[in-house]
Amino acid sequence: MIGLSKKISAAVLSAAVVLTSFLPSEAMPLPAAPQVAPQEQASNVQDVQYRRYYGRPGWYGGYRGYPYYRRGYRHYNGYWYPLAAFGAGAIIGGAIASQPRYYAPPPAYAPRLTAAHVRWCENRYRSYRVYDNTFQPYGGPRQQCYSPY
Repeated sequence: MIGLSKKISAAVLSAAVVLTSFLPSEAMPLPAAPQVAPQEQASNVQDVQYRRYYGRPGWYGGYRGYPYYRRGYRHYNGYWYPLAAFGAGAIIGGAIASQPRYYAPPPAYAPRLTAAHVRWCENRYRSYRVYDNTFQPYGGPRQQCYSPY
């Protein structure tokens, strides 16, 4: 059963969503940027005829993170790894979540006490409780009241 505070917080959140969904959302127009006439500027760029190129682009010269060549085939299309990890997590999480639930057995039937039994126990024990048919002795835990009725 949901508590009153959870019901109130759910009602407040749903009211906030409903009330804010009716408001129009408008973008604010930006002011126009001032137009600058193109001017000739002195360029520091220097044209060169030849640039040295080693033929291996990338990190560490293209050796896949190593500063030297490594033999062997390494497959690096790693886009399926996250999907496989999420898929395995979903399968394992589903298996954990779908386990059978165990419920406590229903309470055992307790026979009703007769009026004569209750009267006898109340007269005999000053600490007698009717709802659980127990009394508190001077030493030890509560005990059941057994009457001749």
